[in-house]
Amino acid sequence: ERLLDGLTAESVPARSTCHEMLVYLGPRGLDGALRRLALGGRGARMYVDLLADIGGPEQVPLLTAVLLRASEDDNVRASAAAALGAIGGPAAERALKGALASSSDMLQLFALDALRSIGASLAVDTLMPLVENAVTRRAATSLLAHSATPEALELLLALLRDSMAGVRAAAALALVTLDAAFADQGRPDAVTVALTGSVDDTIRQRLRELVEHRQTEVKIAALELCRMIRDTGALRHVLPDMSDSVVRERAVGFVASLGASAGAALAELLPTVPGAALSDIFLLIGALGDVESIVTAPATATSLEPRLVAALIDGLAHPDPGTASVAAGALGRLGMATAFAPLAEALAAPEPLGEAAAAALAHLAQRHGPGAPPVQALLRGAAAATGARARNLCRVLGALGHGESSPFVPPLVALLGAEEPGVRVAAATALGHIGGEHEGVTALCLALADEHTAVRAAACRSLGQLGAAAACQALLQASNDDSTEVRAAAVQALVSLDNPVALARLREIVLSDSAPGVVIPALAGLGHSGSDLDLTMLMSLCRSSDHEVAKAAARGLVRFSAHRATAAVLGLLDHDRWDVRWAAAEVLAERGDLTALAPLRRVQAVEHDPLVRQVLGGAVGRLEGLAAADSREPR
Repeated sequence: ERLLDGLTAESVPARSTCHEMLVYLGPRGLDGALRRLALGGRGARMYVDLLADIGGPEQVPLLTAVLLRASEDDNVRASAAAALGAIGGPAAERALKGALASSSDMLQLFALDALRSIGASLAVDTLMPLVENAVTRRAATSLLAHSATPEALELLLALLRDSMAGVRAAAALALVTLDAAFADQGRPDAVTVALTGSVDDTIRQRLRELVEHRQTEVKIAALELCRMIRDTGALRHVLPDMSDSVVRERAVGFVASLGASAGAALAELLPTVPGAALSDIFLLIGALGDVESIVTAPATATSLEPRLVAALIDGLAHPDPGTASVAAGALGRLGMATAFAPLAEALAAPEPLGEAAAAALAHLAQRHGPGAPPVQALLRGAAAATGARARNLCRVLGALGHGESSPFVPPLVALLGAEEPGVRVAAATALGHIGGEHEGVTALCLALADEHTAVRAAACRSLGQLGAAAACQALLQASNDDSTEVRAAAVQALVSLDNPVALARLREIVLSDSAPGVVIPALAGLGHSGSDLDLTMLMSLCRSSDHEVAKAAARGLVRFSAHRATAAVLGLLDHDRWDVRWAAAEVLAERGDLTALAPLRRVQAVEHDPLVRQVLGGAVGRLEGLAAADSREPR
């Protein structure tokens, strides 16, 4: 009641806060709001606004009466229209359509906005008078998006020429929505054909202006319409807004869809682009790599402007590493053979350029094949490389390797013996990306004796990635390493091998290792064994004082079918930490043990953390579904 009183306070922040709290309380404030609204007088609009957030279909008749009551204040009637739009439904839609006959422009405006939020479809004849009214034109234009008819399309094309910028923006948004509606009807090109048939310099200019609109959704709609009419002139207008990630993504798609014509436009724009925007135009140039003619024949494509490739190569020397990295990525996407040499030179650059050059070279080499002369040149020079160049070459070779006969394994094995620890780490990591039984497995096992911790840890991780059964004994020895990082990596690798030989060692680690980072992956390995011994151990560790160990133990119990495993996890639902309770609920849902259903319901009713309550609800829902399915099965 105090909050309802507060809706009529003089202070706007006080009214806003009271409204927010009443929405949080939900239907409990409904009776009071309805009672006060029935009394009329001051505050009626506030109570109507509240109904928009906590009301339901039962309040539609009341709101309709307020909406259509001529003696009511226009502001209250407008709020009633908005509330009907928020609640929705056929009855609300009928009331709002009836309000369009009102003589109040404001009421018509609010009714149109509410109908748009509902997604109502109105005949063009009904909307035409509202389009002709300057006050309601923009709202009526937006509503045309839901009238998927040729008449609506024709009217929207005319509205792109309107003198009011807001109407033109609404028309652009509506045309894109209409395009999707026509596609659902089996007419995917209807808007494109109609727009192309009516395009002239005025339409092009209007759309280019909308590409620079302050609202992102309008920019995107205008850019989509520019794509339909293949207007490369829009590129000049989209470049200043590339800081918006959504605009960047759509601009890249725009360039890729236009292909060679976009390349010519970008080449013309290049001399006028300021240094701060070079990375943006480099990104757009790279999008030309998605054009089919370049993808299918990257070495011989003639449709690409030579100026663009030259600009990207020059961009590798840009003083800003981020810009230079974008240039490298674009060269990789374009796939031109001429990019091999400059990218290979950039491998020696510090990060992030060196890493970007490595990714681009890998992309190029995949397109041209391992037998291509530039790729062979990379292989010949790999063993002699040092420093950043060697590290980045490892990234290239690791991304290209495949299978035991891969020509990229020998150079990586050679680099695994380099003097610099950073190079050895990079080589060990890269070997883990080359699947199959190859000589790199033996080299990685030998690297487990390296003097540097990072090298030993990288070798462990790669052996785990490769699933190298022959490395089991070497990894078992590494699990005794002095370094926690190496032991953790060795245990993770042993778990990925899923070799029964390792189980005894994993149990020993759980009982004796003091580092949670080592014990936790070992617990995951025990969760695969299915043995009673490991079941008992995992159940006891659910009571560990280390919450990460307790969570890992609970997750390890997922695959054990015994009901006592369920009981151990249920005990964690009373844990002090919310993340432990969350993990326990997830495990119980995954286990699918119906004996957990009743306890989960009880805990859900008293759980105070909203995130935990959400996952508890998911667990209850899954188990209820399993119970329902079980009850339907014939006995």
